[in-house]
Amino acid sequence: MRRYVLLTAESRFRMHIVFQGIAVGLAAGFAAICYRLLLGYAEQFSLRALTGGFPLPLPMLLLLWGTTALLIGRLMEKEPMARGSGIPQVEGELLGCVSMNWLRVLGTKFLGGGLAIALGLSLGREGPSVQIGAAVGKGLSRLQKKTKMEEKLLLSSGASAGLAAAFNAPLSGVVFALEEVHKSFSPLILLSAMMASLGADFLSKKFFGLGPVFSFGVPAPLPLEFYGHFLVLGVLCGVGGALFCRAILELQTLYGKLPIPASCRVVIPALLAVVAGAYLPEILGGGHALVEHLGRGFHPASFILLLFAGKLLFTAVCFGSGAAGGIFLPMLAVGASLGAFYGTVAVQVYGLDQALVLNFLIVGMAGFFTAVVRAPITGIVLITEMTGSFTHLLSVSAVAVTAYVVADLLRARPIYDSLLLRMLRKCDTCEEAGKVLLEGTVSPEASLDGKRVRNAGLPSGCLLVSIVRAGEEILPNGETVIAAGDKIVALVDGRRARRVRETLRTLMEVRRKTP
Repeated sequence: MRRYVLLTAESRFRMHIVFQGIAVGLAAGFAAICYRLLLGYAEQFSLRALTGGFPLPLPMLLLLWGTTALLIGRLMEKEPMARGSGIPQVEGELLGCVSMNWLRVLGTKFLGGGLAIALGLSLGREGPSVQIGAAVGKGLSRLQKKTKMEEKLLLSSGASAGLAAAFNAPLSGVVFALEEVHKSFSPLILLSAMMASLGADFLSKKFFGLGPVFSFGVPAPLPLEFYGHFLVLGVLCGVGGALFCRAILELQTLYGKLPIPASCRVVIPALLAVVAGAYLPEILGGGHALVEHLGRGFHPASFILLLFAGKLLFTAVCFGSGAAGGIFLPMLAVGASLGAFYGTVAVQVYGLDQALVLNFLIVGMAGFFTAVVRAPITGIVLITEMTGSFTHLLSVSAVAVTAYVVADLLRARPIYDSLLLRMLRKCDTCEEAGKVLLEGTVSPEASLDGKRVRNAGLPSGCLLVSIVRAGEEILPNGETVIAAGDKIVALVDGRRARRVRETLRTLMEVRRKTP
């Protein structure tokens, strides 16, 4: 009887999660759609203003751009949690290390992000959309007076919905929540994130249509005998991704050493945008137009290489200034440039068909994304959904995995992990403690495999509350033996969540030393 009551309560909770996920998805999706529309108009304005569409004298243009940049800096100073992409902030919130004022973040992100794109800065909408969705999820949780655990679930669902609405990519939103934001699989997170992403994607398609984000068409796949080129491109993407991460972090460090107030740093990329508008307007904005431009015509290899270098450096300068905006779409544009460059060289050197260059552009985006974010499944699914083609799944996967291995060999830390670590180093204490549930699966021959709980060497501040084995839940005690394949659930203090998660991951994944 007790077993029946527990199963009934669990079933009701799952149904509750389904409806909550849909509600969060619709609300977060609507907010992300409004942000996407706002940035679309802002980018049109910046391109017209910086390329001569508006008859503004240069002194007036510089004055307007400088004043707006100072306003952005002031906004970021008032609400530091709205700086940058927002993805590290969301991950920090889920770890219990930081706490954002959801209403202030929403307002600042909309205004600051819109103004940054209106200046032509090379920043994307996707990271901010993730944070906007998470803020909406947190706001709904606070209005309904949910528990801390439910709040984190709604927050991660909102983040998933934000990405889905930004890219018309519901599966990518779900996978991103699991692979990057939580870095673990949980049935509850999967269920909630999936319902939120589907709700957000439904609204997004009502506004932007049923087609994929990129409209340059689907090319004929590259014959299998030429797949060696994809492995070479994967190596280039791994190296280029490591370089991109290094440039982002080094520019942040350089900005911190400049003898100017933090609120004035956005002036530097704003003035560079004026210069770029006169000489290389293709690198302005998020990068969607650049990818479309490369996908629709032939360009000399030297010009594509210039676009690659210009977009990479300009993105690092813009993001390092602390303006509100992400690197998601800009990094895809950089990857597309690298792929198009290699494809153009392959056409000239190896005599490939010119129409096949688009293949290299598509897989270049996936490889570069994987090397930078270190989330290969998200990269594969994302590019598949954005291009609307499953015919390139094998080639996209080959390049993504190769880029992942190369970036790992180069010891390039995933960019969002690095940004989160930098953010947390600036916080002496957590704003909000709370409790956090951490989940993970024990790998064969890992340090925990075959160990009793009392001998497992679990970190302090970590309470093992559940072990799920073959679908059955075990309430552990000191004598319980942990086995490979077990999903363990631990309750930790929010202030120690980040350190405990790293330690648990090591215990669950690192193999024991054999004598």
